[in-house]
Amino acid sequence: MNDKTANGDAAAELIDALGIDGFVRHMADLQTSLEKVADGIEILGTNAQRQSADTENLAAHVLAIEAVLTVILRQIPVNIADVRAEAERRARNAGANETGNRHLVSSLAEDIVKRADD
Repeated sequence: MNDKTANGDAAAELIDALGIDGFVRHMADLQTSLEKVADGIEILGTNAQRQSADTENLAAHVLAIEAVLTVILRQIPVNIADVRAEAERRARNAGANETGNRHLVSSLAEDIVKRADD
């Protein structure tokens, strides 16, 4: 046997004895898992940005509708009791079963009417 073969065999025996081969495999598995986690986090970040843009778009639409309603309400006054009743009816029909949700819709509708007087 030559020195290279003997050294190679000794190195293989040392790696086996120390369990380095298994450790290296575990590190490779860990790296693969971390790459998958990083990909998942990137996807979550992308989705969060998209949802944020959608929320901003929705908020802009709500504010635009409120602006139009305010101008209309300044020209055509409405009965606040009718507004409360309609808001509660719509909230109930939309599935807002909890009393707090119905009151929130009614409160927001009243606020729009009251701000039209400003």
